[in-house]
Amino acid sequence: MEVIKETIEEGKIIKVDIGTEYNKDNNEMLGSVELDIETQSQFVEIINSIFEEGSSKILVNMGNITYIDSSGLWALFEGHKKACQKKTKMVLVNPTKDVRRVLDITKMSSKMEIFDTEKDAIKKLLT
Repeated sequence: MEVIKETIEEGKIIKVDIGTEYNKDNNEMLGSVELDIETQSQFVEIINSIFEEGSSKILVNMGNITYIDSSGLWALFEGHKKACQKKTKMVLVNPTKDVRRVLDITKMSSKMEIFDTEKDAIKKLLT
């Protein structure tokens, strides 16, 4: 799993892209990944590092995550919980159909804000 952190909206938001390979030419993350027992600790470390750097709002692009298990759900919830403790937000964007289904079944979608587009997520984070 490769993760790219990018500052957007004049430093007000940190965008986290997850995939298997970063294409520098197109400035995009490629390849499908699983957020599971093998990758959840790396995800948590990245989210924690963002909060430790003093950044307040996080947008997580879920477009390349094709599978999520209970460990991945725990990692997302830990990020959400830490954001709440710091009185800020972490939102999810563009989850795949299967991941969205798991988020809905487990009721995570009622705890975290999930958006279909980055534009909608940014708008919410800036209000």
